[in-house]
Amino acid sequence: MKNLIKTTTLLFAILITTSLVAQKWATPTDFQNRLTPKRLPMMQADNSGKPLTSWEAVADRQAIINQVTAYSFLIDEGRWDEWYALFSEDILFETTAPCFGTIRVKGKEAFKRFVDVRFRGPGSETNRVAHRHTMGNVHVAEQTATTAEVRTYLLISNAFPDGKFEVFTSGTYNVSLKKRNGAWEITRWYIETDAPVPPSKVDIPGVEFIPDNNSDCEGTKH
Repeated sequence: MKNLIKTTTLLFAILITTSLVAQKWATPTDFQNRLTPKRLPMMQADNSGKPLTSWEAVADRQAIINQVTAYSFLIDEGRWDEWYALFSEDILFETTAPCFGTIRVKGKEAFKRFVDVRFRGPGSETNRVAHRHTMGNVHVAEQTATTAEVRTYLLISNAFPDGKFEVFTSGTYNVSLKKRNGAWEITRWYIETDAPVPPSKVDIPGVEFIPDNNSDCEGTKH
């Protein structure tokens, strides 16, 4: 067990270091550091109050927000081809959930394999549960002529055919985008959930998994 924890800690440190090399992220606050499992890099909210200074920047801002919020409508309606088109070929998809761990998927082909297992497995063709991936506090933390960083709160809910309704989890979406060939596309999508969620199958080619070894989760892990 000790060797497993050491190996997991080392893998997580490598993952964090690799992400930090790419760009400057916000330094986690004391509160964020107390959360388990450890979160991946995220941006700090922009409190500069500076306005956009060109019409092109204003148009880009709207396109950026549309690209991010389209995520929810397309996935909830099962428009998978259009949903996949939101993401770049080099997409980095990451998610962290308490009492489960962190999943990291690189590249669209591996991403599609993961989604097919997680959301489109046997029985999905007869699903009648209305899922809603609601976004709130959509915030563009950083924007340049060709890159953008967006953060938004999430609230996922389920409405069942028998009238039952439940809140699945809350959390944040953390999104990186790049403008390529005149259009914005998502290059990183990081989901940070506040509550445990049903575990995903992790033995999928191209999927990295770092388990949550928090002792508080004993008896509550899926």
